[in-house]
Amino acid sequence: MAEIAIEYAVGSRLQSEAETARRLIDSHLGDRPDVDAVTLTPSSDSVFCVSVEGDRIWCTDPREWIDAMQAVTAARRRLSEVS
Repeated sequence: MAEIAIEYAVGSRLQSEAETARRLIDSHLGDRPDVDAVTLTPSSDSVFCVSVEGDRIWCTDPREWIDAMQAVTAARRRLSEVS
């Protein structure tokens, strides 16, 4: 079972962006038997990253527009590699 974590810089809009990414990942991948949980991890670093089992698989500049579907695609790709 894999845990998917969304790490985001604590700040104005990023919590909302992280929640959107969590909902999308959970919606697209949450019913897979190999996904245990999708969690949010606030960080003091300036990051917006997705990790699977602690390995960062996708990061984007938190100052830019965040495409949560890219996070879904990266998580799906990683889960397929470990299956």
